[in-house]
Amino acid sequence: MATIKEIAKEANVSPSTVSRVLAGSSKISPETTKRVLEAIKKLGYVPNANAKGLVVKKSFTVGVFVPREPENAFLNSFFDQVITSICAVVNNFEYDILLALSNPEKERELLKRLVESKKVDGFVLLSSREKDPAIEYLKSIDFKFVVIGRPNGFENSVNWVDNDNVKAGFDATEYLIRLGHKKIAFMGGPGDLVVTSDRFSGYKKALEKYGIQLRSSYIKFANYYKKSYRENAYEILNQDDRPTAIVCMDDLIAIEVFKVAESLNLKVGKDLSVIAFNNSNVSEICQPPLTTVDINILHLGRLAAEVLMMDLSESTKTYRRIIVPHQIVERDSCGKAQML
Repeated sequence: MATIKEIAKEANVSPSTVSRVLAGSSKISPETTKRVLEAIKKLGYVPNANAKGLVVKKSFTVGVFVPREPENAFLNSFFDQVITSICAVVNNFEYDILLALSNPEKERELLKRLVESKKVDGFVLLSSREKDPAIEYLKSIDFKFVVIGRPNGFENSVNWVDNDNVKAGFDATEYLIRLGHKKIAFMGGPGDLVVTSDRFSGYKKALEKYGIQLRSSYIKFANYYKKSYRENAYEILNQDDRPTAIVCMDDLIAIEVFKVAESLNLKVGKDLSVIAFNNSNVSEICQPPLTTVDINILHLGRLAAEVLMMDLSESTKTYRRIIVPHQIVERDSCGKAQML
């Protein structure tokens, strides 16, 4: 691979001039810039992000922050898909990705270390919590970031991309109600996630609209572990007056519901209707195929990355809020309510 010194020799300029051209300096004449670029093309030079950073005081690296224990970070395929779409955008800008995983109690320490060491120019936060320490910290130091999720309390002063999860929760629940279900349970993830509270709020709004009683025994929240999802599903489905339908926070929870239903000799799609969120690959191949709310994960990641790259390139601050539409993908896991 060619070096900056070799490019400088070929273009008959100094190495510092080559560095300034790579950094996009407007102080270099058009003629010199053209000569340097032609030398770069001729020798097949690939700019090194770290070398560029020395000139313009940037790392040319974006941090993708996941506030989860590393061993549980990618149980949900949401993160695989959203990171893939973020990478596609960031790489087009010749930036690198730094994946930052942290236990909740150490996340501020991790973020502070990455910021102060100048290892990243900005962050994409992959979740939003009710009182989010990552958002609060980065906001307090005026560091550039974008959130995938509604930043509770900072909706008008933070860049963010999300679905209308209250409406999504409402739509999923209403879908079951229109199939004749009145005994509808809700299985959510961690209660401090804004997406959980928003979808649960939509669930409650739908029940209220159709005059259906909210039952506490039908409502369960869980951590990130499959075991807790399974235990919650068993408690819900093993009741004497069990629900005929369940709204699941995501496809992973729905799969655990399928397993428990089978163990209790309940046929999903007939004895029990299940609707979930994300439209992951597993939703098509499970038996029966899962009815799910497609939240357009790849679109969420792409837009979040684009918003951050715009923020990193602009001198003035403009806060952006983008709502990505959702749609229900009908498959075979939901049927008309059966008389018990």
